[in-house]
Amino acid sequence: MADWDRAELRRLYEGDFAAYREEDWAKAWRKKYMEHVRSVQEASWEEWRTRSFQERLWDSDAVAKIGSGNSVTVHSAYSDEELAKILFEARGTLEGMRVEERGARIQALYDQVMEIVLRKHSTRRPRARLTRLLAAMFPDDMTSIADTHRIWRVQRSIGAQRVVGDFIAQHPPVRAAFRESLGRPDSLEVKVDQAIFAWFLWQKFFGKPEEGAISPHTSERESSDIPALSILPANAQRRSLTYVKGNLELLLAMVRESEHGIAREDLVTVILSEATQLNAASAGNILSQAMGGLGLLRVDSGDIYRPTERGLELLAEDPASVLRGPLIGRVFGMGHLLLMVQREPRTITPSEAARRLQSLVPTWKSTQPGSYISKWARVVGLIEVHSSGKLVLTEDGEDYAAALPDGFERDWSFHAGEESFSDIADSDEDILRPDASVVQSYDVAAIVADGCFLSAEEIAASIDLLRRKRNLILQGPPGTGKTWLAKRLGYALIGARDPQKLTAIQFQPTLSYEDFVRGWRPDGTRGLQLVDGVFLEAVEMAMSEPDTPIVLVIEEINRGNPAQIFGEMLTLIEDGKRNEAEALRLAYPRTINERKYVPPNLYIIGTMNVADRSLALVDLALRRRFSFVSLAPQYNDAWRSWIIAQGAPQQLVSRIAERMTALNSVIASDRTLGRQFEVGHSFFTPAHPPGEGAGAWEAWYQETVATEIAPLISEYWFDDEGKAKTQTARLIAI
Repeated sequence: MADWDRAELRRLYEGDFAAYREEDWAKAWRKKYMEHVRSVQEASWEEWRTRSFQERLWDSDAVAKIGSGNSVTVHSAYSDEELAKILFEARGTLEGMRVEERGARIQALYDQVMEIVLRKHSTRRPRARLTRLLAAMFPDDMTSIADTHRIWRVQRSIGAQRVVGDFIAQHPPVRAAFRESLGRPDSLEVKVDQAIFAWFLWQKFFGKPEEGAISPHTSERESSDIPALSILPANAQRRSLTYVKGNLELLLAMVRESEHGIAREDLVTVILSEATQLNAASAGNILSQAMGGLGLLRVDSGDIYRPTERGLELLAEDPASVLRGPLIGRVFGMGHLLLMVQREPRTITPSEAARRLQSLVPTWKSTQPGSYISKWARVVGLIEVHSSGKLVLTEDGEDYAAALPDGFERDWSFHAGEESFSDIADSDEDILRPDASVVQSYDVAAIVADGCFLSAEEIAASIDLLRRKRNLILQGPPGTGKTWLAKRLGYALIGARDPQKLTAIQFQPTLSYEDFVRGWRPDGTRGLQLVDGVFLEAVEMAMSEPDTPIVLVIEEINRGNPAQIFGEMLTLIEDGKRNEAEALRLAYPRTINERKYVPPNLYIIGTMNVADRSLALVDLALRRRFSFVSLAPQYNDAWRSWIIAQGAPQQLVSRIAERMTALNSVIASDRTLGRQFEVGHSFFTPAHPPGEGAGAWEAWYQETVATEIAPLISEYWFDDEGKAKTQTARLIAI
C-alpha cells in the first residue's frame, strides 16, 4: 500500500521539495549533478575512451557521496577499453521500452559490468560507484539513491511497480511513478530534480532515528551510500537476542501471519509449527525477540499482534538487509563485534568472539549471548567464517562498521554497578530447550539407562572409535537400533543431550550434492540463489564452535549414492585431511578464491541396513574413510530385564527371546539370506507399555508378528511360501 497518492506526491514535490532544493547546499548539489550528467550524455567515443574521462565517470561524487565503508577503488578499470565500450554502447538504449524491460536492461548491465570488474579490477564490489555511474548514464531511469534498502523503501511508499531483478532494476519503476504523478521532465534540470526527489522522500520521512536513538550521520544532506543507522543508548539496548535454527524464516512466518492481526495464542501456534524444536515457554522468547528485540511486531489496543513498518519491510525486501541496522542499533554487542573483526580479520574464532563479548556485560555468566550475537551477524550477512575458521567482515559488514560513530566502543559500554545497567534485566540469555531449560549431561551410563542392550564396554569402545576416526557407520540387520544408537553415541561424544549440536538427515536415491552440500535454489523473489545444504551448515557450526563436538547423523547412508552426494567432501572428511591446508574448491563456489575444508570437530555417524537388496555395494572410497561397527539382534539378558521392567510378563519375554533366536538361526543358515537378514530386537522393544496386564502384552506381541514380522518373512522367502508360513506359525503359536 502506498503512503501517498498522486496528488499528495505532487503537493510534496511542489511544496516541501521546492523549498529543499532552493537551499544553498542543494543548489550546489543540483548544479554539480547536472553538469556531470550532461558531460556523460554528450561525450563522444574518443573522449569517453580516455583514462581521464573514465576516471571521472567512476569517481565523480556529483550524484551521491561514498562513505568510508564502501571506498572501493577500480583504478585499473580506467584503462579498460573493452569495459568502456560496453558502457558507451549501452548509453541511450532504453528509449521506447516498457518499464519492466528498462529495469531488466539496467540490471543486466550492472551485473555484466560488476562481473568484469570483479574478474579484472577489484576484489570487492564497487556497488555505489557503479550505481552513480548508471545514474549519470540513464538520467530518465535512475535516482540518486545508491543502496538497496533506501530504494526499496521509497518504491513501496509511492506504490511503484515491483519488477523482476535486484535493487538496480527497481529504479526505473520509481522514476516511472514520478513521471505519472509529477509530469514528464522537459529538461535535464527537471530530470535531475526527480532523481533527487527520491532521496528527499527517504531522508524526510524514513531516515530519522528511532525514538530515543541517535543517528551517527545526521549531517548528511546529499545522497550517500552510508548505511542508514540509528543507535539506542547502551542502557536501552537489548542485551542478548536468542538465535534458533531457521530464525530468519521463523520471523518472516510470524510477520506474514500477523498482517491481518493475530491473537497471542495463535501466534505461539505459528512459532511452534515453524520451529518444532521449541516449546511454549521458549516461543515466548521468540515473540519477545520479534517485538522488543527487532521491532517487527506491535500489539494494538485489542491485544492483537500486527506488523510494524519494519515488519512490513521484512516481507517486501531482502530480510537480511532490513535487519542489519536494527541489530546493530538495538542489540548490545553487535557493533562491538563488527569493530573487533574489522581490526583483526581472519584472527578471531567465533568462540573467541563470544568470550570477548561476554567480558563487555557484567551480568553475562556464559558465552552463550555472545555466541548468539555472532550467529545473528552471520545470518544477516555482516560477518562470515573464513575457510580458516576465523571471522571476517562481509562487504556489508565493512559498510556498517565504518558507519559506527567515532568512540563507539568507549561511549557504548557498561560497567559493573552502574544503576542504569541494573535497571534493565537481560533477556533471552538462556534459551529453553525442547525438553528442559538446561541441557542435560549425557554419557555411556545414560545410553545404557535409555535402553541400550550392548555392554557399557562395547558402547565406550564405539565412542572412542568415533573420536579417533571421526567417521563411523553402524551397520546391521533391520531392527537392531542403528539410528537410535547413532544419535545417542553422538550425544555421548558431545557430553550433553543437546539437539542444537546434532543434526540428522536420511539419504535416499534422489538426494543430490546440490541438496547435501551446496546448490542453486529459487528464493521466490530474485531467481536462483546459492544455498548451503545440511553438510555445509554442519561445517559452519563446527567452525563457529571449534572446542565443541558437532555431530551429523546420516541415516541409510547407502540408500543414496554417497560418492555423488558428498562430491569433493568425500576427500575432505578423511581424518588426515581435516585442516585448512587440504581445503578444496567447491563445485559451486561463491567466489573465485573460496575454498572449504572439514574441521576436526565435525563427527559423522552413518547407519546402514545390510539386508536391503535394492542397495548397491558401498563405494570402497567411502569404506576407507569410515570405521564400521556391526550390530546384531540383542535378545539377551539386558533386553529381557528392560522389557520386564516395562511390565511385560516374564513368560512372554522368554517366549519372544526363544522364538526370535530360533527364527534368526534359520535365517542365518539359509544360503539365500544369511546373518545380515536376521530380525532385530527393536521390533519387540516398545517405546511405551501397550497396556496393563498379560492380555495387553500378548495382544501386542501377536499384532507385531502379524503386521511387521510376517510380511518381512514373506519377503525373505518370496519363492518358498510354505517355509514362510511355517516360520510365522511357530512365532504365533501359544
